Amino acid sequence: MAPQRSHMRHSLRADLGAAAVALIAAALLLGCSSKEEVVIPPASAEQVTLINSAQGRALIESPEKVLVIDVRPRGEYMSGHLVGAQSIDAAVPADWEFRTAELDKDIPTVVYCSTAACSENAAAMLLRAGFTKVYDLGGIADWGPEDLSVEPPG
Repeated sequence: MAPQRSHMRHSLRADLGAAAVALIAAALLLGCSSKEEVVIPPASAEQVTLINSAQGRALIESPEKVLVIDVRPRGEYMSGHLVGAQSIDAAVPADWEFRTAELDKDIPTVVYCSTAACSENAAAMLLRAGFTKVYDLGGIADWGPEDLSVEPPG
């Protein structure tokens, strides 16, 4: 009888081992397949809210109406820009003041350029102009191709 008990213990250990492996594999698959939730920080009328490309994508793709402004020179805008972005060159003061005056200042407004320094300045100008929800997405040069949808030239 002793050999039979030993065989049963071995079989039980094998079953438990297989179950443990299956549970670990299921946990890994569930953990890898679920998308990490992207948290968009609240905007403030007193300061610019910095966001990364994942937060920018979530905000732009949200059902809420969002204004996206590309503040690069028109030629750079024409070489490729975020889907739905308006071109308002921050380096041309007359154009900037005229174009931003006609926009809704109370909807979330995402601003970006080639580099983070230029978008930071443009975002501060929007705040001074009365925009209440300004998000600085930084520079397009820092994003990977999978980060945000860019309309190709044309």
